[in-house]
Amino acid sequence: MVDVLLDIDDQSWYNFSLIGIVAQEPDYRMAWLLNTQLNMNFIRKADLRPAGNAETSVPDRPGYSVFYCRLPFQEPQFRLIGNKTLPQPCIKESDGFDFILQISDAPSTFVEEWVKSLRKLPAIQWCGTLKNISDKSMSLLIFEDHEDTT
Repeated sequence: MVDVLLDIDDQSWYNFSLIGIVAQEPDYRMAWLLNTQLNMNFIRKADLRPAGNAETSVPDRPGYSVFYCRLPFQEPQFRLIGNKTLPQPCIKESDGFDFILQISDAPSTFVEEWVKSLRKLPAIQWCGTLKNISDKSMSLLIFEDHEDTT
C-alpha cells in the first residue's frame, strides 16, 4: 500500500486571481455593463452557497449571485460574484467590496490589464486585486464544473 502525503503549503490547487469591485449597481446590471462595455458574455448561474455560512444554508434564502463567462478561443474563465447580497461578505477578505471578479487560468499581467480596464468604467467606483487571501477563503471559490454550475 502506498502512502500519499498532502503538502498543505502547496497552493497549486487553485489557479485564479480575485479582483474586488466597488460599484452601486445591482448584480444583473453589473453583468450587463461588463457584457456591453467590455464585450463579455456573462451568463447567470446557480447561486454560490459556501459551506459553513449560516445565511446561505437556508434553501429559501438567496446565496451569492454568480455570473460566468469564458472568452472564445482563450483559456481564461471569469466569474462575477455578487458580494453584497447578504450581511456578511462571501469571503472575509472581500469585506467592503460589492463584487468579486474571479479570473481563472490567466497570468498576473492579464489580471492587471483587467483592473485597468475596469477602472475606466464610470459605474465602477474602485477596484483592485485582492491579496493575502486565506486558503480557507480560496477553497470556498473553487468550482468543480466551470461551465455548467446550474
